[in-house]
Amino acid sequence: MYIEKLHPKIGAKIEGIDLANLDNAQFDKIKKLWLEHLILLFPNQSISDEEHIKFGKLFGKLEKHPSLSHRSSTNPEIYRVSNVSEKGDIIPSKNTSWQYLKQSWLWHTDSSFRQIPSKGSILHGISTTRKGGHTFFANMYETYNDLSDNIKERINDLWVIHDHDYIINLSSELKSKKNKGSYEQLPSVKHPLVQIHPVTRKKSLFLSPHTMENIDNFDKKEGRKLLDELIEHSIQTKYVYKHLWNDDDIIMWDNRCTMHSVEPFDNSSIKRIMHRVTLVGENKPIPAL
Repeated sequence: MYIEKLHPKIGAKIEGIDLANLDNAQFDKIKKLWLEHLILLFPNQSISDEEHIKFGKLFGKLEKHPSLSHRSSTNPEIYRVSNVSEKGDIIPSKNTSWQYLKQSWLWHTDSSFRQIPSKGSILHGISTTRKGGHTFFANMYETYNDLSDNIKERINDLWVIHDHDYIINLSSELKSKKNKGSYEQLPSVKHPLVQIHPVTRKKSLFLSPHTMENIDNFDKKEGRKLLDELIEHSIQTKYVYKHLWNDDDIIMWDNRCTMHSVEPFDNSSIKRIMHRVTLVGENKPIPAL
């Protein structure tokens, strides 16, 4: 197993292993490295969806995404982060399926709209591009640590309202449509703005811009201003790793201490096919206070 850092603040590349055939020692090492580096890159992993699912299940149960049209028809644990249909055709920009997926271009944290958000995600780049489509990952431990003591004191006991439907409302195309697509119904939830990681016990900012409606019990304008300031602080280059994809790259990340987004690309002419499994969370976010 060969390990190389990807960025001073976040990420490591691991080579010399086959994710479809791990032994116990390799798996234990991966778990430790994941907690240490927050995101892990495994290049040259030509695995099937079934092997992808098998690897994910080593870490626990897997979610089924609330967007029904993005689930694989053969393996519902696979979330198809793709502008290509299962028949191989590029999905038209006017299609609700693409308009929903396009919201991944916004910064977010996977499944923040659930009562118990996701523990982590594992993404397989099947057909990738270098003409955009890169993925950015932010270290939310570091973004919290670098805040002033005054700001920390101000935000440590705040709670934020997250809602899956907010994703849809942020899309001007979807918002104006009568048929917005088929989704599981999920009630809005409240999560702490600052959370404690259940394993490392470190504090981090819990931000998910595409689901955060507002800070609980805050004036809407004032709450939005504070959230936007924290988002801008968190996506500075010094906290962010930018991944340029190659086919059969696999990246796994810890949703309890990272945030990510996708760089826009020409979805009308470039095929970008990514399959993801999402790890079910084990507990509600732990508030800092």
